[in-house]
Amino acid sequence: MTERKAYERFKILFEDEDPVNPVCIKRFLWNFPRKYWETTKEITESSFRLDEEIFRFNVARLMPSFKMTRSGAFLRLKIDGKGEVTGPKEVLDVLDFCWKQVGNELLWLKEYISKNNHQVRCRALIGLSEQSKRVLLDMISKLFKKLITIPNFKVTPVAASKILFATIPEIALPVDNSQWKYVFQTGNYREIISVMVDEINEWEKKNGDMHLEELEPQRKATLPAVYNVMAMSVREKMRILAKTKK
Repeated sequence: MTERKAYERFKILFEDEDPVNPVCIKRFLWNFPRKYWETTKEITESSFRLDEEIFRFNVARLMPSFKMTRSGAFLRLKIDGKGEVTGPKEVLDVLDFCWKQVGNELLWLKEYISKNNHQVRCRALIGLSEQSKRVLLDMISKLFKKLITIPNFKVTPVAASKILFATIPEIALPVDNSQWKYVFQTGNYREIISVMVDEINEWEKKNGDMHLEELEPQRKATLPAVYNVMAMSVREKMRILAKTKK
C-alpha cells in the first residue's frame, strides 16, 4: 500500500495527510458531554475483570447512554435505583443469550490482552505486537459476527459494537449507524478496528509520540473512547461529502 493510499484510510484524526491539531482535538473532547466520560470511565473500571454479572451490568449501563434502549433488542434495559439490571423479560433473555454466545471467548480475549499488552490498559491498542494485533482482530471479528447472527434475537451491528465496547473498552469501538454508513463506509468491523489502530499510531507519530488519550479531560478514557468522540465529530461532514459524490 502506497503512503497516499494509507492516508486515504484515515478520516478521523487526519485531514488529507495532515494530522488534526491536538488543540482542536482537545476542544472537541472537553466540550463533549460529561455523561459520556463518566459512563465510559465506569465501564472501563468495572470491566477490568469480567464475568456474567459484570457483562450484564456494563451493557445495561452503556446502552441507555447511547439511546439504544428506546427500541429494538434492548428496549427499556437499564440499571434501576438499587443498582440492579432491569427490563422486559425478553430483553433480559437477549442479554443472557449474548453472554452464552460470546462469554467464554470474551474471557479468553481479556486474558490474552492482559498477557500481551506492553503498555497501560487504556493503550492496549498500541501496546500489542503485530502478531498479537492480528490475533485480536480475528477474535473481535469473530465475536462481532456471533453477536449479529444470534438466532431469533435482532442484535444489530450498532448494538453488537456497543456490547463489545461495554466489555472490552480498551479495544472495541462503539459504531453508530451514521458512522457505518458515512464515516467508515464498510460493514466490516475488523477493518474498522484495524484502521483505528493504524490511524492512532500514525497520529501519535506525527505529533512527536504524544499520547492521544492524554488529551481527554478526565485522563481515564481508553483510546477507542477518545477516537469515538472524534469519529462522531466528522459524521455530518462525511454525510455531506457522500451526498455530493452521488
